[in-house]
Amino acid sequence: MKNPQYSTFDISRPTSRGFTRQNFSKKNLGGFTLVEMIVALGLFTIVLFIATSAFLSIVNADRKARAVRVAADNLNIALEDMSRRIKTGTSYYCGPGGDALLSVKDCASGGNTLFFTGQDGFRTMYTLDSSGAILRSIAPDAPISATSPEIKITSLNFIVNGSDPTDKIQPVVAISISGSLSAGTANTTFKMQTTVTQRQYDN
Repeated sequence: MKNPQYSTFDISRPTSRGFTRQNFSKKNLGGFTLVEMIVALGLFTIVLFIATSAFLSIVNADRKARAVRVAADNLNIALEDMSRRIKTGTSYYCGPGGDALLSVKDCASGGNTLFFTGQDGFRTMYTLDSSGAILRSIAPDAPISATSPEIKITSLNFIVNGSDPTDKIQPVVAISISGSLSAGTANTTFKMQTTVTQRQYDN
């Protein structure tokens, strides 16, 4: 007769350590299969690539916008400096050949060169260079570029009226500029126009 204390071990019942047949089933074993890992890694890579591409696009767009803004600021500074010099100057001469200190000439149809005598007494010239830059020269110095390399001027036009001091008309200079601003692959066209009146009154 078998002793009940030493009966056959039944693995379907909990042991002193709490293990059962159900605990060792494959269904309850933790972890991922190789296929699941590959799919998860692929999805993560795709999401990361899309997010990185969007971030880089935003960064590049911001960089181009800032570059265009800097070029536009340089153009505004150049135009303001030109307007200030013309306003405080006298003896306007529109067109080539105005090197003489007191020479004056109107041009109702406009021209891309303007001479005038600055408030310092030196003859000043603004003209459009073939490279697309606005050149400024103050005699006797050589011409220098008044615009930055990112700015390409395609048209510069001066219209002068009342340059003769005896016509009793206050001298006026209308300035129109058109061109493009380049910053990397970004290219923005522009058109600007301003009117400058001589500060000094004609006698």
